[in-house]
Amino acid sequence: MSDIHGELDRFKAMLDLINFSSDDTLYIIGDVIDRHPGGVEILKIIKDTPNMFMLLGNHEQMCLDTLGPNSVYGSRRLWLENGGSNTYRELLYVCSLAERSRIIHFLSTLPDHFDVEVGDRKFHLVHAMPSDDPDDRIWRRPKPDDPPYFEDRIAVVGHTPTCYMSGDMESPFAVWHGNGLIDIDCGCGNKTELRRLACLRLDDLKEFYI
Repeated sequence: MSDIHGELDRFKAMLDLINFSSDDTLYIIGDVIDRHPGGVEILKIIKDTPNMFMLLGNHEQMCLDTLGPNSVYGSRRLWLENGGSNTYRELLYVCSLAERSRIIHFLSTLPDHFDVEVGDRKFHLVHAMPSDDPDDRIWRRPKPDDPPYFEDRIAVVGHTPTCYMSGDMESPFAVWHGNGLIDIDCGCGNKTELRRLACLRLDDLKEFYI
């Protein structure tokens, strides 16, 4: 999954739909928080579930830049302008200091890419796009006609809503398959009624939607 953006109800419904169990491994490739109010709760679920693994997204980075130990000047304004107010308020005014510290520490330990092998397929999971530059890995957007990033593996990304890859602005958002690239950001957190949460099963590339 990717880009849940605080939509806790959709996240829980997806776990039910895919019958998520201890036999499964769930990779969440960034942007769990912001825009909708359930992001901190989703973070807690991921943090406390041994077979859930999360990547750093640009929204988690903005949170770290604002509330982490190495705060960045101007980061709070950027974060709030990008939908961070729900997360900001909950971490500062609802969570205890100990809870906030645990969550910030959890975010600070997140990697920004995974390489995984499932069956006979290899995947490179990254929030925004494959790159040698860490900022690009969480911020930069691929283009539909980009050549394959790898010869031996499929890149799976979020960050860019799939409608911008497909050019289809009228249908419910769907997983986009390109040349060696799969985009699974189906618009959670956006205001459009066309948004969905997607889950891609890497075993067979089956798609699930809520």
